[in-house]
Amino acid sequence: MVVNIERLFSKRANRLRSSEIRELLKLTQMPGMISFAGGLPNPKAFPVDIIHQCIDDTFKKNSEKALQYGTTEGVTKLRRVLAERMRKTRGIDCELHDILITSGAQQALSLAALVFIDPGDTYLTSVPAYLGAVQAFHAYEANCESIPMDEEGIDTDSLRRNLERLRRTGIYPKFFYTVPTFQNPSGE
Repeated sequence: MVVNIERLFSKRANRLRSSEIRELLKLTQMPGMISFAGGLPNPKAFPVDIIHQCIDDTFKKNSEKALQYGTTEGVTKLRRVLAERMRKTRGIDCELHDILITSGAQQALSLAALVFIDPGDTYLTSVPAYLGAVQAFHAYEANCESIPMDEEGIDTDSLRRNLERLRRTGIYPKFFYTVPTFQNPSGE
């Protein structure tokens, strides 16, 4: 008997779309391709020697724990150091429980969507926007209201008009997603 596994998928899984980012990244694998499309950093910018040294030091000092499972929130020692750094360098009242280590921006965005978005909620985003964020929010059935950018950043007049229009219909956006510096995908 052949089971059609797709008929067992959740509604959320069936709403997921193929990622345009994934398709762009496939192109970067072509021999000789120099692509700016996937947002990939120049490999020469990676501090490979420093990373090797850190790995060597970790295994010399802490080999019995280096490859073990850790807490879901991330390595406690790293979280403690990051919290202290936030207090000292940024003046932010930050404790261990305020820090969550993710595998990258995409996981963090998906977790934020899980926590903040209910089906039918509305959020605002600048346009252009990071496609990975829009896809993460879409998976949780959020409605997107796009706010254009101008040469100075967010078009605040458009933002004001959109907020007023939404309020007249009883819609209060949950959040505004934007990348304020080195904006992805524009780089502004």
